[in-house]
Amino acid sequence: MDSQVNTQSSPQIFEREYYQRLYDIEEKHWWAQGMRDAMVALLHQPIAGKQNLRVLDAGCGTGYLLNFLQQNYPLDGEPVGIDVSPHALQFCELRGSKNLKLASVIEIPFADASFDLIICIDTIQHLSPADAPRKAIAEFARLLKPDGLLYLRTNSILGHPPLQGVDPDQYRRYDCVTVKQMLIEAGLKVERATYLNAIPSVPATIKEYIRASQPKQHTTAAIGPGLAIQPPSPRPSLSGFIKHRMLKFEAWLLGSLHMDIPFGHSCGFVARRSSKTIS
Repeated sequence: MDSQVNTQSSPQIFEREYYQRLYDIEEKHWWAQGMRDAMVALLHQPIAGKQNLRVLDAGCGTGYLLNFLQQNYPLDGEPVGIDVSPHALQFCELRGSKNLKLASVIEIPFADASFDLIICIDTIQHLSPADAPRKAIAEFARLLKPDGLLYLRTNSILGHPPLQGVDPDQYRRYDCVTVKQMLIEAGLKVERATYLNAIPSVPATIKEYIRASQPKQHTTAAIGPGLAIQPPSPRPSLSGFIKHRMLKFEAWLLGSLHMDIPFGHSCGFVARRSSKTIS
């Protein structure tokens, strides 16, 4: 594991507790499972027939996706995981990953056209400062081989009250149009741009607006912005099962019917680098 990282961009690095929470939910929480179902559905057609994929997980977090990719896709060796947090990479190592680098997604230490597939999950909303996501997407475009694919997922502005007391240089929410435009500006062709997690987001939206209308009360500090998910119960729950089935239905709409979803608390994108060189 590389021990050097460029800190010029003043990246936001959370405490170990944040990554412990991620580690606890990544494998079995209904939302994490449903978001992987959506990724599989969106990538199914673009990846069909491809072999020996060289893959980068940019902002790999605690690494469950690295194992998932290796087990479910035709890769050329172990996927590469990069993250700006040493805590995150320590959890990746607990999962058995070895192909790791401590690096920021806005300055990735690999040569041009190194990867067939880049995955970036729930990372750009945390990049600092606010223009850093454009730099990260430009890096992804640089690193993709001709005809290479980017799968990008981030949060959604839809169904939330306005953020209060949050520095936009530290955390933001996005709409599909804004992210799609950033991808196009980087020279990528956007093949899918859709909201995700629609059905479970409806009751969550109602609860958020009710809370926002009530007098503010003192609460314990959050682990980190955007990580409101609680670890799953050790025992399977009916609620979790139903919510996962809802998201599996959404994945079927995305994959089998090629339908984009108009609402949800997440956004998903598939973009392709042209077969020609990006200048």
